[in-house]
Amino acid sequence: MNPPLDPLVKRIFLGFGFSALGSGLTMPFLYVYLSEVRGISTATVGLLFGFMGFLGFVSAPVAGSLIDRFGPRPVMMAGLLVEAVAVYSVGHVSTVRQAFVVASVLTVAQVGIWPASTAMLTRLIPESQRQRVYGIQFMLLNAGLGVGGVISALIIDTGSVASFQRLYTLDALSYVGYIVVLLTLPAATGALVRTAAADDAQDQPSWGLVLKDTVLLRVIGLSILAVTFGYAQFEAGFAAYSVDVADIPARALGLAYAANTGAIVVGQLLTLRLIGGKRRTGLLSLCTGIWAVSWVVIVASDAVDGWVAVAAIVVGLGLFGVGETLWAPIAPAIVNDLAREDMRGRYNALSGMTWTVATIIGPAFAGLLIGHGHGHVWAVTIIVGMLVVSVLFRRLRRHLTDAQDGLALESPAETGAVEEA
Repeated sequence: MNPPLDPLVKRIFLGFGFSALGSGLTMPFLYVYLSEVRGISTATVGLLFGFMGFLGFVSAPVAGSLIDRFGPRPVMMAGLLVEAVAVYSVGHVSTVRQAFVVASVLTVAQVGIWPASTAMLTRLIPESQRQRVYGIQFMLLNAGLGVGGVISALIIDTGSVASFQRLYTLDALSYVGYIVVLLTLPAATGALVRTAAADDAQDQPSWGLVLKDTVLLRVIGLSILAVTFGYAQFEAGFAAYSVDVADIPARALGLAYAANTGAIVVGQLLTLRLIGGKRRTGLLSLCTGIWAVSWVVIVASDAVDGWVAVAAIVVGLGLFGVGETLWAPIAPAIVNDLAREDMRGRYNALSGMTWTVATIIGPAFAGLLIGHGHGHVWAVTIIVGMLVVSVLFRRLRRHLTDAQDGLALESPAETGAVEEA
């Protein structure tokens, strides 16, 4: 039986739910809005997305340092306030220059929010609850994205600028809702409790110390590979292969994405009950192995026709969601168990850069191969890549202590005999 969550954690989840719902309203439609509604060329929009990824990468270290210096709550509030203004402004851009300026402000505002919220939650919960809390956070994100996507589908009209302006206004208000929730928290929520003795006993926080953590760098390196061959293929590789190689109708992609979100929302709480006390490296190996199988199922859509092909991508992306329910609670738990308390912001910011790097490399890699008629080379590469990452995650266990690898997190009364994944 899991102990009840801290009331402050529940309150943060409420704010996070507002933010996830807002993101779900607009996330799938930024490309459509800029290219089809505002008339910005496809090449320019692609360049804009790449620029946002690069800017997020170079801004992340600054965000991590600010979290460690001022605490997560002030960084979150400042980021959400600027993000609300920027998101509202997206609905009113009319030129390429305006799009780049607003996108730059939006990217810088966003870059510190997730690592700050993770640092805040980590300091509010005992180690035994970290995986559970990270998993619930991920489930709320996907639920918000799913509900937001349904609402936005009822609002938008590509022939109406005003419909998109309403959408971005609602998104901005969702971040205001998150700010209001944060204002109800005590001012020191999630802040580091410093002692003079502790400060004298260890080196001052710095990125140099973070980058000397070779175990962390191994985890980050494997995570970049996993996300590059996994999440980063969602929008570019998966969609391009399904439509251009397997000749599946574009409208069927929505069913696959719905299956993915449904698998996460329905399966996350069950997964959290099953993973307690098991080795994290084994579970991450299982996760990436499931992702490899999911890509095999999706790739098989090219060998069949009609509804069977559609079923293949729906089942495949749903299976990928099952793997995500393992990744979401475990990957951040390893990073935060490696982190020194006064450098938690930097550790989580570096972990966030995993996604930035992978989402730059992944779509470019998919576009290069599939766009030049080498869809099957893309397919083989991501499947083999995932299998290699699965093996490497299992070998990672030799570099972690048992506690960092997820053992001895809970009392025997809670988990029973410790098992290995």
